[in-house]
Amino acid sequence: MVEPPIVIPASPPGPPFMRRRFAPIATLVILILNVTLFMLMELAGGSSKPEVLLNFGASFGPFIRRGEYWRLVMPMFLHIGLIHLVLNTVGLFLLGQILESVYGYGRFTVLYVASGIGSSFLSMTLSPSVSAGASGAIFGMAGAMLTVGFLHRDTVPRRWRRSFGAGILPLIVMNLALGFSIPGIDNWGHIGGLFAGMLVSGLIPPPALEASLAPTSNQPSQAMVVVPVALVILAMGSAVEHYRLSRAILGLIEESRKMRAAGRIDQAIQRAQEAARLAASDERPHEELGSLYLHQARLDEAIREYEEARRLNPFSPRARRGLAGAYVRKGDSAKAMQVFEEILGSRARTAAGQRFLGDLCQEDKLYREAIHYYEESLQRDPDDAATHNNLAWLLATSEDPQFRDPQRALAHAQKAVALNGWKEAAFIDTLAEALYVNGRHEEAVKTETRALQLDPGNGEYQNRLARYRKAAGM
Repeated sequence: MVEPPIVIPASPPGPPFMRRRFAPIATLVILILNVTLFMLMELAGGSSKPEVLLNFGASFGPFIRRGEYWRLVMPMFLHIGLIHLVLNTVGLFLLGQILESVYGYGRFTVLYVASGIGSSFLSMTLSPSVSAGASGAIFGMAGAMLTVGFLHRDTVPRRWRRSFGAGILPLIVMNLALGFSIPGIDNWGHIGGLFAGMLVSGLIPPPALEASLAPTSNQPSQAMVVVPVALVILAMGSAVEHYRLSRAILGLIEESRKMRAAGRIDQAIQRAQEAARLAASDERPHEELGSLYLHQARLDEAIREYEEARRLNPFSPRARRGLAGAYVRKGDSAKAMQVFEEILGSRARTAAGQRFLGDLCQEDKLYREAIHYYEESLQRDPDDAATHNNLAWLLATSEDPQFRDPQRALAHAQKAVALNGWKEAAFIDTLAEALYVNGRHEEAVKTETRALQLDPGNGEYQNRLARYRKAAGM
């Protein structure tokens, strides 16, 4: 969240030394870092993707609790999408050049980095979400302007004094109110930055006004800039090493999945184990091992790996649903439901909740468990069209032949389309696939054509229609 622009009156005339040119060095360097990292994230896959954000050092509570303390520093330089970057760039430039001219680049950099760290700390402590952005540090600058305006007002040039103290308070209140009213904004990070900025500015006052306006040779020392610069360099070095390691782990996991698809399960397990040894604090290799052991019905080992993954990242959906699937397969439905209730809360026992659990299991290729939850959903609500559709798709397309049932798939697909009144393209597409696997190719062509009439630009539907036409000899 960015504060609205502050209207600053023109500088009054004064002695020559008061009219010297000022370059906000620290502010400009921070802006360059923000833009550079944004471009690198875009090249790495997109600044809005959680995995890219986490690889570059975004704020996430479970990761700092496992020892990744450099994440306290990195989020203030990362942004989620171009609009986020532009808004924070404007806010940083407007407030940064004012505050840096009052503090000097050394003290200003200490203030900015400390505010960013305070923002990340509170965000990681109280928010379960992945978070990034300079807005926490910008709130820290606003907090410093509030404190300086009340405690050190004589250090602020007269032309800017109305923007400090009570002058900045309405903007702080308004932006905090917006943060609480708009979903997706990490206001804990804003509050953490605000109070960190207030605290640091109370402990480190700006230099006296006469000293800050004096000729360069007589200005206060900026040596304290070494501390925040060193912290940023160390954090960025750790982020680079984490990114390198993360890419290596993903490569091993991808190899493991290819070997699994080829039926070379033992080699797949070896690759996943190698990834786990490479990064003991990363949950992803343990999730992969859990899935492999579950595939082999080595249930106790699967549970052990999923528990370890959940310990490393308590919010990992894959670890939780895999763990629940392992308990279901082991026959311990009470523990399975306990885990699923961590994901859905009280909704876990509703028809929609059971369907959601089925969807999660289907994503992880836990077909037996997915069918179980879809059937539970239909017991609670026999007319849930979405559940009929999702179950039909599983029964028609399952990679594991033992779970394919073309006739049941067709019955559920027909039910879904009838309940929905042929209004949902995805349901019609499922019906076309069910007709196809039952050998009714010409009907599949006609049905898929109806799906494309509702969603003419869907490439997957177009590809399936071509497959059905080829099978029908059309």
